Amino acid sequence: MQNELYPWHEKIGHQWQTLLKEGRLHHAILLSSPKGSGKGELGARLAKSLLCSQGKSSGAVSFSPCGFCHACCLFEAQTHPDFHCIKPEEGKTILGVDLIRKGVQSAWETSILGGARVIFIEQADKMNTAAANALLKTLEEPPLQCHFILLADSLSCMLPTVLSRCNKWKPSLPDERVVKEWVEAQLMQSVPLQIIRLHRGAPLAAKAFVENNTVVQFDALLKAFALYLKTKRDLFALTQQCVNAEKEGIQWLSYFLIDIMKLQEGTQACLVYCDALSTLSDLAKILPKTLVRNQLFSLTKLNAQLIQNPGFNPELLISHWLASFQYET
Repeated sequence: MQNELYPWHEKIGHQWQTLLKEGRLHHAILLSSPKGSGKGELGARLAKSLLCSQGKSSGAVSFSPCGFCHACCLFEAQTHPDFHCIKPEEGKTILGVDLIRKGVQSAWETSILGGARVIFIEQADKMNTAAANALLKTLEEPPLQCHFILLADSLSCMLPTVLSRCNKWKPSLPDERVVKEWVEAQLMQSVPLQIIRLHRGAPLAAKAFVENNTVVQFDALLKAFALYLKTKRDLFALTQQCVNAEKEGIQWLSYFLIDIMKLQEGTQACLVYCDALSTLSDLAKILPKTLVRNQLFSLTKLNAQLIQNPGFNPELLISHWLASFQYET
């Protein structure tokens, strides 16, 4: 577990410290922030703090778990019997009702170590309606010494009834320039600003993107796409690049088209690909506005088809979409 708080989480850390010390922390904490912002590490630190034996013996829980008691060691080894982590099954995008019911059952069981119990729900925004309803009653009338920690990328897909029963926290991300400096300091290398914007300012996501060398694939795809829009050449090679990049590639192309639309409307504000302004400007001049708008809509529809129907042939759909970029030169 991350031993030190990330700089952008220190404010919440101080607030939680006060609430824990005064015994006023809500039984259901909902953390929402973009993927890669570190909310998982923040939530895990809270869980570990609640389970720490030192806080139990002193009578005052701290947001700084000791790290060496039996409970802390079990938590680090991912074997703490009173910590129950719920998340979508591998390969699935929905958090189903059976998993939530299992978590609810754990909430009502007696603590193995005689202390607090923590139900940790990752991707809570992926709960379907049945799962959310299964959780509601326990959130309304929670067992003693049981804490719920829910993580979500966004609150837009969550039931209002669940939201109303949680204490909502939205960690603010630092300015993108600060994020850029932090990522560069961590990696000891220069990082383009557009990589930060591509990840909505989420520091850990941007850092992982560079560490995994995804930047190479990203740059190659955008260059090939820009060249194709100008020359209409190498359709099949570009199609294969898109397929290899999977759903991330579709998102990259969507942002690219949105940036072109912004320039066509006369604004450079909030461009994701701010380091490719010259290329975007050239394309904004030669591509018809209606074509860009229609292709963006089609790409969004294509992405939804691939998500809802995993059996569809992405190569066929993407090549057809690319071939639809028809305009007079």
